[in-house]
Amino acid sequence: MSDLRRVVLLAGLAGSWFAVPRVAVAHGIGGRGDLPVPLEFFLVGAAVVLIVSFVALAVLWPEPRFQGKAPVGRRVDMPCWRAAKATLAAIGILGLVTVIGAGLLGDPLRRTNVAPVLVWVYFWLVIPFLGAVLGDLWQHVNPWRSLAAVTGLGRKERSDLTDRLGVWPATAGFIAFTWFELVWPNPSQPRIVAGAALVYTIYLFYLMLWLGRETALEVGDAFTVYNSLIGSIAPLGHDRNGPLVWRGWMRALPSVRQRRGLTAFVVAMLGTVSYDGLSSTTWWRDALGGAADSIWVGTVGLLATTALIGGAYWLASWLAVRLAPGSGLSATAVASTFAHTLVPIAFAYAFAHYFTLVIFEGQLLLSTMSDPLGRGWNLFGTASRLINFWLSPTWIWYVQLIAIVGGHIAGVVLAHDRSLAVFPRPYAVRSQYAMLGLMVVLTVFGLFLLGT
Repeated sequence: MSDLRRVVLLAGLAGSWFAVPRVAVAHGIGGRGDLPVPLEFFLVGAAVVLIVSFVALAVLWPEPRFQGKAPVGRRVDMPCWRAAKATLAAIGILGLVTVIGAGLLGDPLRRTNVAPVLVWVYFWLVIPFLGAVLGDLWQHVNPWRSLAAVTGLGRKERSDLTDRLGVWPATAGFIAFTWFELVWPNPSQPRIVAGAALVYTIYLFYLMLWLGRETALEVGDAFTVYNSLIGSIAPLGHDRNGPLVWRGWMRALPSVRQRRGLTAFVVAMLGTVSYDGLSSTTWWRDALGGAADSIWVGTVGLLATTALIGGAYWLASWLAVRLAPGSGLSATAVASTFAHTLVPIAFAYAFAHYFTLVIFEGQLLLSTMSDPLGRGWNLFGTASRLINFWLSPTWIWYVQLIAIVGGHIAGVVLAHDRSLAVFPRPYAVRSQYAMLGLMVVLTVFGLFLLGT
């Protein structure tokens, strides 16, 4: 049995003493249904699982395994891969046209309009979730890349600005998008969805004219950066012009390029979904009353939650430097070099919060595509199909629990492996005490948000 399997087995045995599910939470466009959860079992159990994982890694994982050059991987022969990429590009363009057309011309009710479900379920959730298993699919689906390639927009690349700008524009765009989703009133109204798609299209095309197609996407497209990070979790790797390769789970994350703004982007991934869970709790709404729906309160809450998580992460990085003298690294440098370890955690939070939206409200695609403009059509015979709530609350909680704890175990593994490479060997494990504490707090916080 490999050392990694032993770590997972020990963590699973520890968690099995506490993981006795009772109920779960459903989260979706239609709202969140909160159910009572015996939090004392799960919070203690999750903390024990992480601590056991940390101890097992310290004993069984003495050398770094994921560091060095980016994994090359073993080529996966797929004769239809070129056709698959062309199909994904066509789906992306068709999706964008449908969102704008149906949003502007179709039924203004979101439950009978295909635009909201395409954006908030398939564009925002399904593509990244699949990317965590199949690799970054967005690079092929991206309709703005495809349209720019067809029209010749942005041929002259300003790659000299890539390092100067980093991903700060994409970070601002990501926060703006999540603000639109979580704070703006009625973001699922079809006319608003279509308007947002048009605004983002104009923004990206203008950026491509200035920076070039690929530079603009790499620097300024929030969804290119987001899907690239999530896709680095996957065992499959591929780029736009290359073949499929098998590289192994999480092997690409340690080689993610450390660019300006990347730490802020990853923190924003974690902070925004945390705010979503926080703002949906009953005690948040009880405490704020009618002000909970205020744009100003929502904006402050979103930014404050993200800043709080970012501050906690920086503090853990600062403590890591103090616990491992002789590394020559600053707290900011440590925060940057360990930023990739937060990606599985951010993905786990998003999956735990939103997978019920995918499996339940994602079914609306079947009915809305039969009548995309709300004209009384029934193109595929599914216009009257209702949502089938086929998964029980108990099983929903199982999935949420596994996602949250599994994401944090992955973060602990990545952080341990990186610490062995960047800190003096005698202090490598000790340097991670603060990071372990942070991940325990984040795990407890994540389960708390799901259970209240």
